Amino acid sequence: MARSIKPSRRRYNSPLRAGQAEQTRARVLEAAYRLFVERGYAGTTIAQVAAEARVSSETIYVAFGGKRGLLEGVIESAIVGEADPPTEENLWWNGVGELSEARERLEKMVEFSCRVLERTAPIHTIIRGAADKEAFAGELRSRLLHDRVTNQTERVRRFLRDDLRSGLSVEEVGQRYCALTSPELYFVLTVELGWSSEQHRAWLTELLVSELLALR
Repeated sequence: MARSIKPSRRRYNSPLRAGQAEQTRARVLEAAYRLFVERGYAGTTIAQVAAEARVSSETIYVAFGGKRGLLEGVIESAIVGEADPPTEENLWWNGVGELSEARERLEKMVEFSCRVLERTAPIHTIIRGAADKEAFAGELRSRLLHDRVTNQTERVRRFLRDDLRSGLSVEEVGQRYCALTSPELYFVLTVELGWSSEQHRAWLTELLVSELLALR
């Protein structure tokens, strides 16, 4: 007698479901960003984020693994930014590479860094505050610094290598650039001293031009 064969279950990847999941993730990250900034890391709970984002706490645990993963997701999302998806970022840097003058290329580098700083500075403040009591926050801060040095040094190599001041290596310039575009310095100038983001960017551009580039 022929054996009946049950139809196999095939995985169905619905673009609609994928889109809904992405929207849910974005809503959770937006809610977490607001609450972390308002209440700090210790003062924010998964339940509060879930209520703000109109999802279950379980959804957040599945997607992020808990509050630590949520903080990492928030800072990573802020670094990338809604207006700077990978394809647009690649187009941006390709355009920078086509500029003929080193100063113009450096100005564009600073513009990009400042745009990222505006989005991420509040969360960097939360991470610094959490690092006093949470070891993972200190590790996250160190990893973010390492990533910034690596990425910015590579951009110096790509866009400015032949136009640096005599005696400066690409690695030294990458470290100086990273220090001067740090979220800590941005916080001091724009929050504690009350500078506007435009003042900060203009000052930073002129300082880096004089500090890093060879005179023509």
